[in-house]
Amino acid sequence: MYNIQLKNQKGLAAQDALIAVLIIALFAGLIATISYNIYLSSSSTKRMSKATGYIIDMFEYIDKTYYDDITKDSLSDYFNKKYYYEEDGNTPKTDAEVKLIETNESTNTPFTAKIDIVKYNQTEGNTDKLDLVQEVTMTVTYKLGNKEQKIEMKKTKQREDLVTPNKPDIKKIELQEGYYLYPIKKIKNIWKICSEKDDSWYDYESGNWALVLKTNKEYSIDEEIDRDNLLKNEEIYTWIPRYAYDSSNNKIVFLFSNSNNYIQTVDGYNDIAPIDDNSYTVSGDFSNGQEQLIGVWANNSSLQSYQTLNNIYPLKD
Repeated sequence: MYNIQLKNQKGLAAQDALIAVLIIALFAGLIATISYNIYLSSSSTKRMSKATGYIIDMFEYIDKTYYDDITKDSLSDYFNKKYYYEEDGNTPKTDAEVKLIETNESTNTPFTAKIDIVKYNQTEGNTDKLDLVQEVTMTVTYKLGNKEQKIEMKKTKQREDLVTPNKPDIKKIELQEGYYLYPIKKIKNIWKICSEKDDSWYDYESGNWALVLKTNKEYSIDEEIDRDNLLKNEEIYTWIPRYAYDSSNNKIVFLFSNSNNYIQTVDGYNDIAPIDDNSYTVSGDFSNGQEQLIGVWANNSSLQSYQTLNNIYPLKD
């Protein structure tokens, strides 16, 4: 009788141990699952925050950038130089986490970003409109566990106020390595280096044209230059903004962007109006094959557009 009870007790002990092991295993699996879900949740929050931060950074850069300077190439250059490349612009950073890629490009970074730009006047039914609005879409993709996650945001960028003459585009001047470009203006009969954003850099109707010094010497803002005795390898470029000319009235109308439209004021508001093709002509200097230009840079006065503009609004030397 005693042996039977002992055996039963041993059997119960074994069952209890097995049950305990099963319970521990069950809880261990449950704890592991909970821990993994907590890890995923925490990782998801961190990665979502980082991905969103990349997009916000790009959109803030777009806010500070001129409408015409917003292109896929320019945005990719800004983003990758900040996050992916070393200062030389060619070598990938060893700790790079994100790269802005082309559609079919691959990368080993934890985050990849893509960008798309759609201009309003390139959408169906709006091709007759002016280029005044564009929508930028940025998508950042990353892995969470074995699943791909994606965050996409859109931003609308409007062109700056309708303004003519067209602002000088310094990037259109060919620049060799080791050379610099500096806007210059005349202050009390003294030529000085100024900022590209200086409101008094140019005023065409007053004869103050936008001038740029191309040089292999470094200058600082407000530094004087001797325009009549330039250093070796220095050259002055003059911006000729796009305009139309009426020879019968000896009159010039500055044109908006690369169109044949000018800005007119109606009831106190600025509006766009086409030129009268029977009265006005646009110089061939403002065309490059099929491409219509917002203006041209002249390093001499031989261009017909230069001579005509100078006849109406003489350049003040």
